[in-house]
Amino acid sequence: KDADPETSGEGNPRTTRTLITALRLALMVGVFFGAVLGTSASTLLKLLIGNDSLDPAVFSAALRYVQIRCLGMPAAVVIGTAQSACLGMQDVKSPLYVLAAAAGINFLGDV
Repeated sequence: KDADPETSGEGNPRTTRTLITALRLALMVGVFFGAVLGTSASTLLKLLIGNDSLDPAVFSAALRYVQIRCLGMPAAVVIGTAQSACLGMQDVKSPLYVLAAAAGINFLGDV
């Protein structure tokens, strides 16, 4: 059964504009939260740990890890938003392809 473009959202200019707006907003939110977390990572880690008895080498490694993870926050927010939009438009194949490509790229990065 073919989906009706008016009900599925495919090809609908309003749906396209809404998706683009959502992706732009997601990018801005991801950049903002990544920047805030990246700049305040040391303070937040100290609050999370709760004491100063932690080995400085472990704290340094944890801080570096959080700072590196902050760089990927914009992409994570945009990917989550795009996946939600695809599922909302009843497109279940596109998120699967994106997930498979991301897993492949991650595997190549780990090797």
